Amino acid sequence: MIKLEPNRYYHIYNRGNNREKLFYTEANYRYFLTKFRQHCFHVLETYAYCLMGNHFHVLVSVRPVNEQQALFEERSLNTRKLRSPSKHIAHFFSSYTQSINKQEGRVGSLFQKNFKRKEIDPEDYFRQTIVYIHLNPLKHGFSDDIKAYPYSSYPVYLNSEETFLNREKTLDLFGGIKNFYVAHKMG
Repeated sequence: MIKLEPNRYYHIYNRGNNREKLFYTEANYRYFLTKFRQHCFHVLETYAYCLMGNHFHVLVSVRPVNEQQALFEERSLNTRKLRSPSKHIAHFFSSYTQSINKQEGRVGSLFQKNFKRKEIDPEDYFRQTIVYIHLNPLKHGFSDDIKAYPYSSYPVYLNSEETFLNREKTLDLFGGIKNFYVAHKMG
């Protein structure tokens, strides 16, 4: 299993245990992102996400340790100790699972064991991975228009709403918003 290292980029994905739902209501999608940000923002820089009924994808980089420490100290987190990025992700999964289990009256694991991670070379595969993540709703038949799919970071890039995404770096690596848009049309 690949260890999440500072200053490296990763495509992280997982699905529901036994391919079951991860999201039961529209509010669950927003809650997932809120929990992800709460548990992982201080250790991970996020560039793209897409949440679908039974699986999700995120593209992240692990922040440098000194940046993690500074962000950790300024945030009011339930934990008192900065842990490895994998531990923070595991805590996120646990927190989300507990909420869904309570909501749905279910017990047991919500996610498949051991989330998947693939290291991404920022120069060669960064843009390709973002396009892949954003086109997932079309690939799986959740939408026929990525601009209209609300549980993806794609529409966030097209407007100026506040976000936890690193919009500036992403658009720089695409060469601007126009190239970002064209890359998704050609994807």
